[in-house]
Parts: sequence; structure tokens; C-alpha cells
Amino acid sequence: MLDIPTYTPENWFWIVGQDESRFWSSAAGAYVGVAPEGAGVTSIASEDELSDVLAACGLPGPIVRIPGKVSPAQAEIALFNFDNGALLANVNAAIEAFPYEPVRIWWRKATFISRGHPYLQALAMELSLTDDQVDGLFAAAAKL
Repeated sequence: MLDIPTYTPENWFWIVGQDESRFWSSAAGAYVGVAPEGAGVTSIASEDELSDVLAACGLPGPIVRIPGKVSPAQAEIALFNFDNGALLANVNAAIEAFPYEPVRIWWRKATFISRGHPYLQALAMELSLTDDQVDGLFAAAAKL
């Protein structure tokens, strides 16, 4: 009798493209050299497709998806979690010191924070945050 593993997205291995020299491990959230004997393995066309499949299960894939927007609560919690509140305090201080009142209104009243918003870009520049850092904060916020 053939022992077929039960599909469990959280503990599965993926051959991406035609590359059988490594496997994406859902449990590890990374590539591994070998899949354990008897483990569930599926071939999938690309990292992009795998990331979509895993995202539907709430799991990280090989391609990090940066959301276009997050809620203000998600944004503030991600800022707080970044370094125990110091970055959030710096953001709030920068916003209060900003010479343009609409920026303060936007931060207090927005129903979402958009990654591409000009006020966010200005705030990131004011705080010397790189695009990668802002992307990381958005990715972290989206998980909350």
C-alpha cells in the first residue's frame, strides 16, 4: 500500500521550477538541501506562484510581498515593535514638528497608510529611513 502524506501547508516541501537541488520548506520558511524521507513534496512553476499559494495559507514564501497599505494601528504597532517604541516616538515627534498641518491631520485621521503616499515619503526622509526599512515595516505591519 502506498503511503501518501496528507497535505499540510505548514509542513510541506516544494520543488520550485526545475531546480531539484533544493526544496522550499514551509515549516522553515526557507530553502533546504533535502526533503526528509516520506515528506510531502510538490513541484511548482515559480517562486512567485509558490509565494501566492503560501500567502493564501498565511505562510511566508520566498518572495516577500510588500502591502500597498496598512491600517494606522498596524503601522503604529510595527513602529513600536521595531525598537521598543523609540521609532514610534521619533515618528510622532517628527509629525508634531512638521511645519505643514495637513501632515498632522493625515497621521491622526487616515483610515489607511499608503506605502506610496507623499507624506509617508517625506516622513521617511525626515527620519533617514531607507526604502528597504520602510518596506520591512510595511511587511511587519501587514502581519499584525
